[in-house]
Amino acid sequence: MKKIVGALALPLFLLQACAQFHNVDAGQPEVETAPNASVASIVQCLTDEAKKHDATFKQTPIPQGTMLEFGDSNVIKVRFDNGETSYRFYPGERHLSNLWLEGASKKCAP
Repeated sequence: MKKIVGALALPLFLLQACAQFHNVDAGQPEVETAPNASVASIVQCLTDEAKKHDATFKQTPIPQGTMLEFGDSNVIKVRFDNGETSYRFYPGERHLSNLWLEGASKKCAP
């Protein structure tokens, strides 16, 4: 009986160990679109939405675009590269105060 319990506990232990080292910041974007709008217009739309929700953010220039950091690892990158605008939303921790980010993705970069 002890061998069976030990055999079943090992995979659970390994799964928990892998989850402990999972870095959510190193993942792929949840939303990745190629909107027909300019980088400036998308960033303006996002900043307007942030002001509506009293959200603080940090705006940083990146090559060919802008990165918006909304705290709790919620990052949006908007770039113009190879003749195309790209919009990438990397979600972090979700709270009631930042759920509007997902709706803003649909509104600002359809």
